[in-house]
Amino acid sequence: MAGELGGRYRLLEVIGSGGMGRVWRADDTLLQRTVAIKELTSPASPVREARAAARLDHPGVVKIYDVLTTHDRAWIVMEHVPSRSLHRVVVEDGPLSPARTAGIGLRMLAALRSAHAAGVLHRDVKPDNVLLTPEGRVVLTDFGLAMVSGDGPDPRLGSPSYIAPERLLAREAGVAGVAGDLWSLAATLYFAVEGRPPFTRADGATALRALISEPPDPPVLAGPLAPLLLAVLDRDPGRRPSGAAIARRLAAAADPPAPRGAIRPPAAPERRSTAVRRLRLGLSGAAIAVALSGTAVAAVTTARSAGRPAVVVPPAAGSAAAADRTPAALMSYRVDACGPGAAMTPVAAATRDIPAGLPDGWVWFRDPAGFALALPPGWQRSAAGNEVCFTDADGARAFTVNVAAVVTRRPLDYWENREAAERARGDLPGYQRISMGVLLLKRGGADWEYTWRPGSDEVRHERRVLVAVDDTRSYLLRWTVADSGWAAGAALQRQLVELFESRR
Repeated sequence: MAGELGGRYRLLEVIGSGGMGRVWRADDTLLQRTVAIKELTSPASPVREARAAARLDHPGVVKIYDVLTTHDRAWIVMEHVPSRSLHRVVVEDGPLSPARTAGIGLRMLAALRSAHAAGVLHRDVKPDNVLLTPEGRVVLTDFGLAMVSGDGPDPRLGSPSYIAPERLLAREAGVAGVAGDLWSLAATLYFAVEGRPPFTRADGATALRALISEPPDPPVLAGPLAPLLLAVLDRDPGRRPSGAAIARRLAAAADPPAPRGAIRPPAAPERRSTAVRRLRLGLSGAAIAVALSGTAVAAVTTARSAGRPAVVVPPAAGSAAAADRTPAALMSYRVDACGPGAAMTPVAAATRDIPAGLPDGWVWFRDPAGFALALPPGWQRSAAGNEVCFTDADGARAFTVNVAAVVTRRPLDYWENREAAERARGDLPGYQRISMGVLLLKRGGADWEYTWRPGSDEVRHERRVLVAVDDTRSYLLRWTVADSGWAAGAALQRQLVELFESRR
């Protein structure tokens, strides 16, 4: 049956994605339980990851159940943890208090020390890989870059903002020590309490240079955690405190412990800084399949924060259930993304090499312009110049791919220049910027979200993402919908981006 693996696992929906692959929520039809399944394009990597995680028996580490392989990819079956990632919590609720951050750090540290005692280095500790459950459980996941005692060096790197400097400088031939994991822990906690990575710069290259040559940005919100975070973020591994010392100092700053056996209710959302505001994040540049490097996010500016730095972190993927149905409020709204005269043709489904587990009813389409993507039923294609446009049956929502060979080493500057030029030409009447920021992808990237008024009674909401594929090609992706339908289409736009692939 399509969408099933190993005769027992039925894929339901994508719940996360990143540099190492996608994660699905799935049904184990044999044991009648919900599991998470990680889809990997490289069949060699799951053995290392599964072996690393299988060594560990700790409540703070996600459990591995099974490993499967198909003809072109591999799958790791693991515990499903209903939760939000730490990065999503910070994006949606704002920075955490120092006390709550310290409590989360204690649980993360306990999981890491358990792994280290078993001879396992995680090597990719970051906010995306920390799950927070409503019951207060803190779970470390994604051992895709983990090293087990006896393994040879692995040259792969994790997310740029959370890599220890010694790993970036290759002082250990691709292998980071325990101190490297602790550095990444501190960088993750810095993000939790400050709402931004410890090295926030205008572009990825500058951020990486700062990582290896400058001290971290001074904490503003960390309070009593600031001295500890700065000590662990020292560039010299030999000067960093030990795991035991970190544990003592986190315990001193954490919330008072709950009585033994009690379950502390989850803390209420915290909004302690206007520097980090809750943004509606639709397209996730980190999830684009053409940028398989892991992600981190640099500073952005927003119209409502009057130029003060904020941080945008791409959210984890959500469900696209019912997302292909146009809300009633949009039935009279038309986008005409490629122009009112562009000829519309039905999307023809591919018949081979179709990714497993597409949402029900969706089709896999290979575009002659050199990319492939999944689309809900009834969507149509049009093209004008370098732009290929896909719209729903009612013409109310559009996903546009511009295949022009845009080459830039400063993607944020690209969007800033486009913004200035389009406003100067009068292309965006009633314009209001929502956010603009750098995405630290392998080849560079940035995104731009805004609203504008093409008509007196119409407010259009758009998000545009630049993702460099190689030195000669970038894709410009754009999601367009009426402002009133932005939230209703969030799951759909995430799926469109997550299932987008470069074919060149």
